[in-house]
Amino acid sequence: MSNKSQAHSLANVPDADELSSGLSEVRRHLANEVKVRQSVIKPIEQSLRALKDPHSNAVSLYEAGEALSKRPAELELPKGTEKLFTGLQTLADVHLSELEFTFTRDLREAFKEQNIKLTGEPTALIADLFVIKPDLRRKLVEITFSRQSVTDKKIKLDVTQVVSAYQRAQKEICERKVDYDALVQEIYEAYERTLKLAGKQVGTRMGIVDCYRELVLVRQPLSFRKAPSKNSFKDYPKTHFAYDMLELRRQNRLGYNDLRLNLGVSTIEVGGDTAKAMFLATSATEGQFIKDLYFSEK
Repeated sequence: MSNKSQAHSLANVPDADELSSGLSEVRRHLANEVKVRQSVIKPIEQSLRALKDPHSNAVSLYEAGEALSKRPAELELPKGTEKLFTGLQTLADVHLSELEFTFTRDLREAFKEQNIKLTGEPTALIADLFVIKPDLRRKLVEITFSRQSVTDKKIKLDVTQVVSAYQRAQKEICERKVDYDALVQEIYEAYERTLKLAGKQVGTRMGIVDCYRELVLVRQPLSFRKAPSKNSFKDYPKTHFAYDMLELRRQNRLGYNDLRLNLGVSTIEVGGDTAKAMFLATSATEGQFIKDLYFSEK
């Protein structure tokens, strides 16, 4: 082959870089199309599994319906699919309501066996000072006291686990041995510390959040003060503080020497701001946002 013919032949050979770039674009386009279709196929498959027992799988059915309702708008689906998806959500809502009823019923019965009566709505059940909030869609239950969660770990939507979590919280928060006279003294010491830091006199209102932080430090054992470490740190959770403040008021043990502990209710603007106020419960559902803490003469 002549040099001229060879050059002509090479000129007609596609450039490798151009081919690579073009094929990459085709692959990206197809991969995106697969991703879009998979976003609908996956919840449809989830629905098919859940429909074998809609009542037991009500949560899964609901989740699938939610995913299908947010499907990509650009995806074309067979005629009548919209009606199917709407029917799926309707069925899920019906069985979710039934599941909520049966879970609440079983939970009430389980607590009754422990001589505890549950009151309130299915979404916010009350057991003494605690509020139990089942979330069927997340398959979890939260237990709170004074608007604070009482567990670090998630509680599954299981009657036995909920009862056990409640019993632990009841014991850890309400059945602690507390010397309330010593506690008032510790609160005063924490209050004094905040006064010194601010250069204020006794009687001045100081932020309850700041006083609580100082109180945690005041309550630390000698081992922590000598050599601060995670192992020697003694926690004093907000739930414990809220319960202790409730008991101090219930028992009218707010006096320290010739002084009396007072709480200042927060304004609307401050209420709910955890950096400036703290909610202190007076019952499972009642309480106040407290902004200030101070001691005054009796």
